[in-house]
Amino acid sequence: MRSLPFFVMPGIALAHLREELEIVEGDQRARHMLYRYGQRCGKALVESFGLSCSNLAEVRSVLEPVWMEAGLSRMRIQSLEESEMVVNLEESVEAKGGKGCDFSRGYLSGIVSQLTGKRYEVDEVECISSGYMMCVMQVCEVVDVLKPNAHRESDSVRKYNLESGYSYLIKEEIPDQAHDIFVDASKHGVPCLCVTREYPEKLKEKLDLKGVPFLWLSMDQEKIYARDPTNIAQLYSDMKTFVSENRNSMVLLSGLEYLISQNGFQKILKLIQHVNDRVAVTESVLVASISPLTLPENELKMLEKEMRSF
Repeated sequence: MRSLPFFVMPGIALAHLREELEIVEGDQRARHMLYRYGQRCGKALVESFGLSCSNLAEVRSVLEPVWMEAGLSRMRIQSLEESEMVVNLEESVEAKGGKGCDFSRGYLSGIVSQLTGKRYEVDEVECISSGYMMCVMQVCEVVDVLKPNAHRESDSVRKYNLESGYSYLIKEEIPDQAHDIFVDASKHGVPCLCVTREYPEKLKEKLDLKGVPFLWLSMDQEKIYARDPTNIAQLYSDMKTFVSENRNSMVLLSGLEYLISQNGFQKILKLIQHVNDRVAVTESVLVASISPLTLPENELKMLEKEMRSF
């Protein structure tokens, strides 16, 4: 795949971006968005260099020169363990503006994750903006909830053969057929992601699914796989990441009515449109289940225009 060119963003532009995001999305949502975009930038930077490391010990030898390319601060690795690292950042561009280093910690997360092929998250435990001498980042390995586990493929013939690169809308009061399609794909080796309103642990047991990642549409943020149903940007980012990293995959979106009730129809229609584009270019499949009685006829028809009816 052809690499896109890089450009350097001035510190003042990053500050203005944060301000506008805070106005539109609120402080907390703006922080999450800056962190996620930082992750994408860090991953893309490492990918452009073609670098990889088998562990954090190897990361140590390449991290500082790679970080210099970002121009966000000066870096020094303070300590290193098997699955954790502490990094000091001096003269942070973000912190000089009196804000936390959310884009920077996302950038660091993306760099280390791409180098190792594992998921690392970064917390800022000290920041210059809070009166400390330097910014201190804690880099920790975490379970990747979007990573499908390898499993043995079934020898049976597939029951459903949906054409790749398209999204399908299934109108049913209870998502039985949607679940059946999803299980059929999973048991035949298709990388699958389930985005659902139902509690994942119960649904896994009910459908007898092993090694399939789930995202739970819930306000309960104690679970690592829980996703705030009003945070459409993060939900789109997760689905985009999954199909981009697992071509020819399948995403089941069960709980479309709930998302519409929490966000309004137009926002969810735009979400479907954006996911459609990612599904098309990755030769994947989106299966969305909805109760037709929960929507006005004109809104249902708009969904049907964006997706194939099954």
